[in-house]
Amino acid sequence: MNSTEAAIAASVFVGTLMIAMALLAVLWVLMVIARWFMFTKAGEKGWKSLIPVYSDYTLFKLVWNTKSFWIWCGMAVLTMLATGFSGQYVLTADGQLVVAAAPSMFMSTLSFVTSIGCLFWSAMLSLRTALSYGKLPSFGIGLFLLPNIFSLILAFGSAEYKGPQE
Repeated sequence: MNSTEAAIAASVFVGTLMIAMALLAVLWVLMVIARWFMFTKAGEKGWKSLIPVYSDYTLFKLVWNTKSFWIWCGMAVLTMLATGFSGQYVLTADGQLVVAAAPSMFMSTLSFVTSIGCLFWSAMLSLRTALSYGKLPSFGIGLFLLPNIFSLILAFGSAEYKGPQE
């Protein structure tokens, strides 16, 4: 690959990365707006939706409980740590990424199990959010699969906050 081809490839990569980042920023702003109105419907201050982890804490508090939030956070941190320690990779001088140490079976398994736990906890949060706003469990599936769209429906639709449902 000559220098012109490398420059073109780098430009395409950077352009694609910038588009992806812009799209993620738009999705984040939509979620902040949706949560602002959802929190307001529940009697919470809307500004709490601006702070990423605190927004999740507030949502757990409104629709489930804070103990569940800390369990979810613990699983997420454990997943990140286990994933980081499941294998050691080194970038060689010629640009190759090679495995320097074989992945630990325990850490790989721990990473997988805690990832599934986080997914399950997130699905339960979506279900409890739907029920807390008077929606059917099927709406919770929508919240889990397409959170931005269904959160906007909760925020701007006729849904009323009813509190945590057991």
